[in-house]
Amino acid sequence: MGVHRETIPPPGPFRFHESLIRFQHSADERVNRYDGAVFRRLLLDGKGGKFLLEAEAEGSGPRAGVMMRLRAPGRLSRMAIAAGEASLRHILAFDLEMAPFYRMAEADTVLKPIVRRFRGLRPVRYLSVFEALVTAITAQQINLNFAGVIRRRLVERWGERMDIGGERHYAFPRPERLARIREATLRNMQFSGRKAQYVIGVARAAADGLLEADELRRLSLEEAIARQVSIRGVGRWTAEQVLFRALGRVEAIPAGDLGVQKVVARYCFGKEKMDEERVRRRTRRWAPWGALAVTYLFAAWRADMPPATEE
Repeated sequence: MGVHRETIPPPGPFRFHESLIRFQHSADERVNRYDGAVFRRLLLDGKGGKFLLEAEAEGSGPRAGVMMRLRAPGRLSRMAIAAGEASLRHILAFDLEMAPFYRMAEADTVLKPIVRRFRGLRPVRYLSVFEALVTAITAQQINLNFAGVIRRRLVERWGERMDIGGERHYAFPRPERLARIREATLRNMQFSGRKAQYVIGVARAAADGLLEADELRRLSLEEAIARQVSIRGVGRWTAEQVLFRALGRVEAIPAGDLGVQKVVARYCFGKEKMDEERVRRRTRRWAPWGALAVTYLFAAWRADMPPATEE
């Protein structure tokens, strides 16, 4: 068995558990797996090979490094090792410059106590635009637990797999595979008719090169949203979620999301719910880090941290 171990130093304070806990949202998760200590994900090397990425905090505290382990049944190539590190840095958002956000938060009554408490939290990402889109589409208008169930069925049927250490691991299905499946097949797996159409449509768009990450990064925010919204089944909320969770565009706030509306209502207005337009108006003061600010509000929500009183 090929094994590679390496310590990846974070670019500043990093709270491993508080960041990775997002991947504990469903017991049916098969791709981005986090058990409270170790993150695991099966990766493809682009040449038909597969290897397992594992990551855990090396020590305690916000200055601890990240221990990366790569495991494969056979020899690990230099290309696979480089791909593993690049994937981990992307997933953990290690390319995101946090200092300007911290300076802004120090001057904001709502964010200041939250950011001080969770300083080092980073917004973990999906590995591709396609994965983020399918994840968002499967979660549209249904219970998140059931969304996890149907996504698990999708991954187990069409995702690459590898058994290692007595455990089976899955990679997210390639768009080329999902582009060829029939709607009836997905409906038999309890996808709604529309959701089946949307997933296949997104897969075909990705396979045709319409969802290239580099291009979506270069486009303005509104252009990048419009590019995705042109695909059937992708609305503004989904497009904004994808830009943030796949590409790290922290200016893209999915204000149409019920959860976002709830945390902004709680910490900015002391209310239970707020409409999308009012959320957008309130979060403009955090530009261009609005989605990052909301990530910290969710951390406070999970910790049941009381809201500060606005001045």
